Amino acid sequence: MPGSVIDLVRVALDSFDSPGTTVSCSARRAMRIATLRKDYANLLWLQFELTDRTESKLQGRPDPAIRKTRMILESLLGREEGDIEATRGFRKWERNRLFDNSGEQVVNGASLGQIEQSLALQRQVYEELAGINDAKAELLEGIYRDMSLLERVKSSVHGFLVATEMELVQGGGTSTVFHRAQVYINGALQQLAPAALAKFVAAQESMYGGGTEDLSHALTSCRRMLKALADALYPATGDVVTGADGVDRKMSEDAYRNRLLQYVREQVGGRSQGEVMQDTLDSLGQRLKSLDSLASKGVHDEVSAAEAETCVVWTYLLAADIVRIADGTSPLLGPRSVPEGGEPA
Repeated sequence: MPGSVIDLVRVALDSFDSPGTTVSCSARRAMRIATLRKDYANLLWLQFELTDRTESKLQGRPDPAIRKTRMILESLLGREEGDIEATRGFRKWERNRLFDNSGEQVVNGASLGQIEQSLALQRQVYEELAGINDAKAELLEGIYRDMSLLERVKSSVHGFLVATEMELVQGGGTSTVFHRAQVYINGALQQLAPAALAKFVAAQESMYGGGTEDLSHALTSCRRMLKALADALYPATGDVVTGADGVDRKMSEDAYRNRLLQYVREQVGGRSQGEVMQDTLDSLGQRLKSLDSLASKGVHDEVSAAEAETCVVWTYLLAADIVRIADGTSPLLGPRSVPEGGEPA
């Protein structure tokens, strides 16, 4: 993986100032790189830059991609540190977008693509206007303002690409934020469920093997990891537990999904409102079901490298959620914070 990512970084840098390469194009390349490196802090910032965050847009629900990235950050780092990283990304976006409007500091919340289109239109209208007049002066002010904004973002994206190249050259396949989270989560898994950690290591090793049997084994190891986690946190009892939805669920040896969800229900139940808890259970339940379905492919069908990597990453993120619930640092256990002067990401 690091080899292919560093190639993408160098292509992005080599073409950075080429004619026709827009700031939004460079930002989209940077976003792909951040995604591949699991650099969720910078990914969040880049999503801010490429998303329409004007007041009219934000009156609806938060952007799903931004919401998902923030949840991943908080799952990996815990509620407090995840908030710090999310706020850092928000502030970086905000600094790039600030401009003076008659003595008042205003934030331009349009996406990079929208700003580029607006700039092109302003330039076109400016060229079509004859003579020197107030309209041209006003347009010129808007042109300079948008050019300055785009230059600030361009500088930020370039800085990100250069810093990423340096990390990759020094051997950092994943981002420092993800590595820091990995050290913590692996340590927590070693304490809570050492067998689960061993299964996950086996899944990673098989994934990097690359052969057809290796990839199938990676998916099978993911399922075994989740079962080992359930065995450690909520051992099989054979009991039948009735959920808030009125459905009876067996806590048997093979029903590891039921046992993991029951563990979460008992941990979250006393600290969250009923609606929040149900949303949490629904989300985790769907993710467990999707993972189980994907892992089953390792037994019955040929597996692609992309499917194996997806399964391994999703399994790890799910384990991170459960570890954070176990140690009390999960954002699912309390209200989400709001950046000072801004809305929830």
